[in-house]
Amino acid sequence: MKQLKLTGFVIFFFFLTESLTLPTQPQDVDDVRITQKFIEDNVGYITIIAFAQYIQEASFEEVEMLVKTMAEYRDKCLADRTRPECSKLTNEVLLENICAMEGLPQKYNFSHCCRKVDFERRLCFFHNKKADIGFLPPLPTLDPEEKCQTYKNNRESFLNKNIAILSQKFPKIGFKQLTSLLEDVSSKYDGCCEGDVVQCIHGRSKVMSHICSKQDSISSKIKDCCEKNIPERGECIIYSNKDDRPNDLSLREAKFIESDNVCEKRDADQANFMAEFLYEYSRRHPELSTPELLRIAKVYEDLLKECCNMENPPECYRHAENRFNETTEKSLKIVQQECEHFQNLGKDDLKYQVGISGDLSREDELLLLFRTDICSFSYLINLTKLAPQLSTEELTFLGKEMVIALTTCCTLSEEFACVDNLMDLVLGELCGINENRNINPAVDHCCKTNFAFRRSCFESLEADKTYVPPSTSQGLFTFHADLCQAHNEELQRKKDRFLVNLVKLKPELAGEELWSLLADFTNVVEKCCKAQEPEACFKEESPKLAAKSQAA
Repeated sequence: MKQLKLTGFVIFFFFLTESLTLPTQPQDVDDVRITQKFIEDNVGYITIIAFAQYIQEASFEEVEMLVKTMAEYRDKCLADRTRPECSKLTNEVLLENICAMEGLPQKYNFSHCCRKVDFERRLCFFHNKKADIGFLPPLPTLDPEEKCQTYKNNRESFLNKNIAILSQKFPKIGFKQLTSLLEDVSSKYDGCCEGDVVQCIHGRSKVMSHICSKQDSISSKIKDCCEKNIPERGECIIYSNKDDRPNDLSLREAKFIESDNVCEKRDADQANFMAEFLYEYSRRHPELSTPELLRIAKVYEDLLKECCNMENPPECYRHAENRFNETTEKSLKIVQQECEHFQNLGKDDLKYQVGISGDLSREDELLLLFRTDICSFSYLINLTKLAPQLSTEELTFLGKEMVIALTTCCTLSEEFACVDNLMDLVLGELCGINENRNINPAVDHCCKTNFAFRRSCFESLEADKTYVPPSTSQGLFTFHADLCQAHNEELQRKKDRFLVNLVKLKPELAGEELWSLLADFTNVVEKCCKAQEPEACFKEESPKLAAKSQAA
């Protein structure tokens, strides 16, 4: 895969140094003019991203103030480029304006950076970024950290993956054109993963422009997207439908299975040979998930290692399709069982839930009211036992994402690909957290295993036996009348938090015992919120639930 090899990362402290002035070296003029135009057109987006990364605690209102200031600066310089301030680097102007915001450096403790100048100030802001963002609530997006870490640790594995995805989305794209596109994609990750805002956004823009400039040979589904502005264009292309499979594209590529010289071609350039196999198989199978396509590629790679050492290799690898089908059937069965289990949740667990008076039968009533709760609680229990070292917020967030994935996918015609892709994204988020701080040896092992088989690794994990629970309940059973003000989603979040903290406290409890304690908690809330003195009721009932938990 010579054309996919990278020349190395851009030095990390070459950070946001794009200039609004022309360089002295003639060969750089055209590129800088393009960059200058890009900055002028997207100063708002660039400012928001830079401010959000430099000053992570800042409010959006404070960000908006800076966006307005930078837009005014841009307009002044477009009107008159001879103004003294227009000769400065864009990033210098940005940092100057951040430092000039009244009270902001003191409020967020970056005054020491503002006392520096030029490169030293940029470097200070760069190092001022906080890797641990526990002070921020979880954001419902998945695994940018995990993507970057995969890219840094194993670029070939990463590129085999943006191949599977792009081949499925654009099945009529040629292999050489695909590798050219991947060069653009991989160069974008250099800037993005090192935090270079301008290079990241500009790189993404170049990738999308590349795609849009060759629509006829790439996809018939992106015409409307390519007429949009940045960043809407990029999001539109990413979430566009897969293009139709070309009519002349056979279901199997004979040269990888029926040719007599497969081993010779593999030996001549193994990386490029395997990349082309993945490309050909992916564009022929839009119904498969990305992890499954990578599993197939690994099965084929292992098969060739075996066959090419035999006396008659073609006779061996001509049965490759059987291996591929066996792998897919095995994965499909796992997803079907998962969706069946998900759809049956509630039927087996209703007896552990709380009854509410009314005209409905107890079972129908509970199924109606607690269907979402039951799904969420089941996955929260399993996830917390697997990784109890995670914070309560992280566990509730990941559990919610798992439920969303199954709720979204388990009724779709493309159930298999949808479940496999989305559930793996959730595991990617988990592994992104693990990269920053090791959760436990079992999770670490699965996160470091081959991407294609990561999910099956997690499927086989059991509760963490090395975990030592807290010695006290840490206020878990102390309830107050503010619970009565919580409704719908807020009440669900409080239930989720209670369950996660209960599992952390008593990881040895079986599901039935946990369901029973959760039902008691819900009963206490319902009873006390109906009482004349809710606070007094909670004070009386809370110790009873704590005692029951202790006895369990």
